Amino acid sequence: MKVKRWAALLSVLVLLCVTAATGETKQTMFEKEWYLQGLKDSVMSRGNNARLKNVIARAQSGEEITLATIGGSITEGAGATTYKDCWAARFQREFQKAYGTEAGNNIYLVNAGVGGTPSPFGYMRYQREIVGRVPARDADGLPDIVVIEFSVNDWQEPTNHRCYESMVKEILDAPNEPAVILLFAVFRNGFNLQDELKRIGKNYDLMMVSVKDGFYDLFDKKIKKDGFFSDEYHPTSLGHRIYMECLMQGIRDAAEAETDAMPELDVKPVYGTDFLGLKTIFGDTENSAFTVDRGGFTGSDSGSYRNGPVGQVCGKNFYHDVKDPMDPLTVKGVFRKCLVAWKATNNKAFGAAEILIDGKVVRIVRGGNDKWGQSEVALVLDGKEAAEHTLEIRVTEEGKKFTVTAISLQ
Repeated sequence: MKVKRWAALLSVLVLLCVTAATGETKQTMFEKEWYLQGLKDSVMSRGNNARLKNVIARAQSGEEITLATIGGSITEGAGATTYKDCWAARFQREFQKAYGTEAGNNIYLVNAGVGGTPSPFGYMRYQREIVGRVPARDADGLPDIVVIEFSVNDWQEPTNHRCYESMVKEILDAPNEPAVILLFAVFRNGFNLQDELKRIGKNYDLMMVSVKDGFYDLFDKKIKKDGFFSDEYHPTSLGHRIYMECLMQGIRDAAEAETDAMPELDVKPVYGTDFLGLKTIFGDTENSAFTVDRGGFTGSDSGSYRNGPVGQVCGKNFYHDVKDPMDPLTVKGVFRKCLVAWKATNNKAFGAAEILIDGKVVRIVRGGNDKWGQSEVALVLDGKEAAEHTLEIRVTEEGKKFTVTAISLQ
């Protein structure tokens, strides 16, 4: 046994001596040519770099900079071993090392990823969970770089990408001139919506990064799918690292390029920006423009969806418990668009609800076996002109629960 151990040790020493003598070192996967090419291929477009380079210059001068990430479960961190291994947390650390000062302590992160939710829900939450969470030390109170990731969540979302484009435009219109980056995730089967969403990025000359373009053709050739994906939808910690490195490749490319003239944003929308100015009502906030009568939705569902970076999504909500009266939740005011986010669950204690606009039932929503407590979004009014309207949400089954996560009006 001792002879075998000495032989193994001798082999290692010989290998180290040969390596030292020849100057050769073993390449990691992340140093190999195919991997570096995959990073380059993932940069679908570096976009107009004027805003990004301005943010980088401010970061390097010591200004307080906030990175923001918004999207679905991949942005939340699903599949990573720990939250610090997810792409958003890695992104903050890499940006801090590359462009921060004083060990990167001037670079903050606000992560608003929420699993199983589409971009309309992201836009409903944007002011509260991105802008509202920018650290007070960041003087302008606004994010400086916003990465949007909904390319695998927006299949059959109810606004046909108009909320996505409205959110992009609202961020771009902010007075601090933030940079917007579109990140296109991919499922194990190759599905995403980048061909539809890249039209928005092209229209506003945004940086676009596609993990699908960079690495999908390399799966089971250079990287095992089981090494990249933890399940059918989410990346492993390795996959999350690759997401981050694709994103940083785009940022480095843009930072090293000659500075573009400031972008022209007064362009014709691709799908529409008619949700701009969306106002969201939560269970713990009031809006003077609208009258809210909670009716039988008197409480707040503490079991509503939570995630690591955000905590309980949207704070307090509108909760109808089994003992509450059957009175509807009512909102009155002048508006032309209405989105209702509600808790979709397979819990049989929760029932169905009908949603009425001006006394007419326009939608019935209920859970099901394929639901797990995520907040789904219903578009219940899609008008062109604002008018006085009444929204009502009624539980249809006595003795059943129902949770309205948030209501947005425009």
